[in-house]
Amino acid sequence: MSQTTHNPNATAPDGTVAPVHSASLGRVLLLIGTAVLVLTQLYAAIPLAGPVGEQLGGSVTFALSTVYGLCYAVGFLIWGPLADRLGNKRVMVIGLAALVLLTVACAFATSVLVLAVLRGFQGFAAASFPPTALAYMAVATSPRMRATAIGAVSTSFLVSGILGQLYASTVAQGFGWSWVFIISGAALLVLTVVIALIIKEPRAPKSGGGVLTQFAASLRLVRRPTVLLLCAAHVTLLLSFVAMYSALGSHLSALGLGSSQTMLLRLVALPGMFATLLVGPLARRWSLAAIARAGVVIGAVGLLLEALLSANLVGTAAASLVFVAGISLAVSSMISLFGEASAPHRAGGMAVNGFVLFLGASIGPLTSGLGLSFPVLLIVLAALLILAAISLTGYAAHRARAAH
Repeated sequence: MSQTTHNPNATAPDGTVAPVHSASLGRVLLLIGTAVLVLTQLYAAIPLAGPVGEQLGGSVTFALSTVYGLCYAVGFLIWGPLADRLGNKRVMVIGLAALVLLTVACAFATSVLVLAVLRGFQGFAAASFPPTALAYMAVATSPRMRATAIGAVSTSFLVSGILGQLYASTVAQGFGWSWVFIISGAALLVLTVVIALIIKEPRAPKSGGGVLTQFAASLRLVRRPTVLLLCAAHVTLLLSFVAMYSALGSHLSALGLGSSQTMLLRLVALPGMFATLLVGPLARRWSLAAIARAGVVIGAVGLLLEALLSANLVGTAAASLVFVAGISLAVSSMISLFGEASAPHRAGGMAVNGFVLFLGASIGPLTSGLGLSFPVLLIVLAALLILAAISLTGYAAHRARAAH
């Protein structure tokens, strides 16, 4: 990637202003690491439900997971338009600073209600990072490296799903659940300061209108048939991911596995998340819609195999790897599809993308209340992914008709 120059823009020979791509490799890696830690706050809720519930009393799944996920999803709709108007870096730093304070505050929650309120505000603040980081990548990386950089950030969003559970489980067992939030807050503080100091945003013309105008523009995107079809597919991705992993812990406990063995089985799927890095090379031969459709179909196959082999630990591990690889392919390519379908309001498109994706993530933990056995739940989730593939086929057909 090109190195930062002192001028945010350069003048081309024809007199036009040419962008300088200021996202060096170091800055991309910084944003990737921050993305992992930010998304860890969502997935940490899965292993924390037990110890937090024991201390505060009663079920805390709604307070820890659902409230956070819903506010996180809504936050995308607010922070995206703000970034369009105020700039990606400014919104990124403001949101991360608020996230630091709210993350530490969660460690001192004295009741389920207080925890729910803090987790809601924490989720809202955390939602500032993904749309601004992705929008920054879209303008600050060179065209040659853009797909790889966005794919790498997308990978970090998914990798945090496994690493977040491992981190929260390890810290909670060793030091207590409150230290999960204290350590995270301290790390986020360091990253926020570094981002404020070294991230350089290319100068870009401000979007017309105020923040409310930008917010309305984001909402109007949902009226586009192509965006609606993408939303119908997108909502199933993290819904199925979170639902499967939320149910997996209870299923493995019923099979007699301890917490350490359960985490090892979760880690088996980690390599599958790097399938997002294949999107760039695959896009040279296939359309993004075809890659996304292949991803959800692979994910559905993985769930069906996992349901069939649920009594076998090796089979469950292998099938979960297939499932995660498929979801990873789909998530990364779908992010690019939202940018394609929402142009020129790309930050708004990232806002809608995030809202729909994490709306599904907030619904995922609630599936445990359906009373379905683990294999039956997986079959239901696989059916949802097949419907997502149908929606993506409709999206591709609509785009083809529009092109002609």
